[in-house]
Amino acid sequence: MKTSLDCMECNVKQLIKVSEFVGASEEQQVIASKKLFKMLSDVDFDKTNPEIMGDSWKIFVEVFHNENPYKEIKLFYNNLLLDIYDDVKAIINNSDNIFLTALKIAVIGNIIDFGANHTFSKEDIFKRIKNYKEMTFSKDDSKVLEQNILNAKTILYIGDNCGEIVLDKLFIEMIHSLNKDVKVFFGVRGGNILNDVTIEDFNQVNMGEVATCISSENAVPGTILKNSSKAFYDLFYSADVVIAKGQGNFESLSDDKRNNLYLLLMSKCDYVSRTIGVDTMDFVLIENK
Repeated sequence: MKTSLDCMECNVKQLIKVSEFVGASEEQQVIASKKLFKMLSDVDFDKTNPEIMGDSWKIFVEVFHNENPYKEIKLFYNNLLLDIYDDVKAIINNSDNIFLTALKIAVIGNIIDFGANHTFSKEDIFKRIKNYKEMTFSKDDSKVLEQNILNAKTILYIGDNCGEIVLDKLFIEMIHSLNKDVKVFFGVRGGNILNDVTIEDFNQVNMGEVATCISSENAVPGTILKNSSKAFYDLFYSADVVIAKGQGNFESLSDDKRNNLYLLLMSKCDYVSRTIGVDTMDFVLIENK
């Protein structure tokens, strides 16, 4: 998905957000702004916004001298969701359709996104989870996904953000209950970027209990296959099923067609929503074949 003018605004907003978050001095803000505006003035609009955001992030890290400004907030939200892990698992197991319930709950967790929103309380998140029956997909390929999961030998599940990774784990647990022989790989970013999942998040939530970690080896808030490790690239095309979570993965993978590639997200901006054909803040599950 090519970049638009809307995406330029997101990069600037992220500069403001990160500078406030790290307590950047006025001098640092000015330096970072000038570097960012210079980079954006010559941006290639054929690139995806996650690629551009990766370049913006390098500027933030360089100027603010902080390689992981969201470290503490990521720990906080991972622990917050771990605190309700057993309660959410009970909701899934006691539901009439554990597949659809786990799927809905996994994507409800996509609200935890510091590239698009701000803070969320445990009460707010748990309320949304408990009201999962009210949630619907504006684009819904869940029945096809379920059938393909049942027949799969390997699944690549590409994660998105902190906190919601706990709900991803519950969904993957459900996958194993449906298909006991399937091998699941969980994809993480290759370095710290926004509040996106890395190997540290994988380990913190004990995702290794249900999946094998594989890194894209690329620090962008999405999945840029041409810049990913060979192991990740090969697995993307050899896995029986690929589930890519979140808007950043949609932006970077929507032009990469293959059977059984499922894009699962809340559409959080007007440009992405127009591209998909849904309203902003709608939930979407589409096979990108």
